[in-house]
Order: sequence, then structure tokens, then C-alpha cells
Amino acid sequence: MSENKINTVNSEDEFGNEKRVSKIKKCETNRLLEVLESQLKHHDWFYEYSDDARYYNSGLREFQQIWHTIEKLQNLGENEFDQAINMYKKYKPVVNTPHEQVITK
Repeated sequence: MSENKINTVNSEDEFGNEKRVSKIKKCETNRLLEVLESQLKHHDWFYEYSDDARYYNSGLREFQQIWHTIEKLQNLGENEFDQAINMYKKYKPVVNTPHEQVITK
């Protein structure tokens, strides 16, 4: 088996014919996206505000694992990275503080 430049695996069947198998990349992408979604759903987004170091450190580890998963998806391709960032934006809460002002023209 050999890997070519577009992330598909070439393999030979029993007759010596090569066939492209891009299912491996698709399965890996789907698995990583499922892992990322689970991580994002269960992440404590407000761990930074904790007075307890155990909760802070636990939240920091979770956050680092989330970015590690996103980096794996980035290595698979630009489209996968875009999907990961969109999912991240979907689950990350946006909190407006009372002193924020929206400036418009």
C-alpha cells in the first residue's frame, strides 16, 4: 500500500489491479468529528473562573484535548479543519458582559 498526495490509499487487489480507497480518510474524519462534538458538548466552558485549582486544571486539560483533536482534523485537510472550527463556534458560548458596548455606524 502507498499513500499519494491527495490522501487516498492505493492498494492492489488479488489480480494486481490498483484501486483507490478514500474511505479510510472519510472514516477517520467522521470519527474525529464525533470525538470533537462529544468533547465540546461536555466541556466546562467557564473553568477559567473557578477558584478551585482541580476544576481549573481539569478544564484546561479538556481544552487542550479539544485543540489536539482540531489539529488532527487540520492535518487531514482544509475542509475538515473548517468543519471543526464551525463546530467549535457552534458549541462555544458567547457571553456579553454588562460593560460591553456594540459600536455601530
